[in-house]
Amino acid sequence: VSEDGFEHQAPMPDVPGPADLEDDSVKQRKMMERAPEEVRKMMSRPRPIEMRSVGPSVWSKGPKPAENSVWFRATAPIGADPHMHQGIMAYASDMNMLSTAMRPHRVEWQTPGLQSASLDHAMWFHKPSNFNEWHLYHQDSPSASGGRGFVRGSIYDQKGDLVASVTQEGLIRLRKPDAK
Repeated sequence: VSEDGFEHQAPMPDVPGPADLEDDSVKQRKMMERAPEEVRKMMSRPRPIEMRSVGPSVWSKGPKPAENSVWFRATAPIGADPHMHQGIMAYASDMNMLSTAMRPHRVEWQTPGLQSASLDHAMWFHKPSNFNEWHLYHQDSPSASGGRGFVRGSIYDQKGDLVASVTQEGLIRLRKPDAK
């Protein structure tokens, strides 16, 4: 039951808005121009979530800070049910989490021998929101060790209200080509 009470929140990071950023799928298509046909076909399929990364994308080379911000929203109308908005936001919250923990280590999803898997994922909804509208998903990874990466996420609506918080720990490791 929603009720009045104490309120505070971490401020939303000051980043460019979604209208000032290129859609990640456009960047991805440019990167995939020289990829094998099978990879291009898989990577160019329609996506249910539109994303616009702030700063260096996951596809840029070299180490990056262990934090990431991306604007995201559903690509198709969800309807009026607030639980459906939360469910689709929960689905979308898994995107980019582990890549945030990989950013400092010069690895990306296409790195040969990379193994990754979500081990746990928790989410807390603080306020109702409309996931047909843009939301800023700010993530940071304070720790990676022992073949695992830990990531925290904060999801803000465009007004700056913190609407959800996320944590995830995942397997991230490189296997040598001859290892089984």
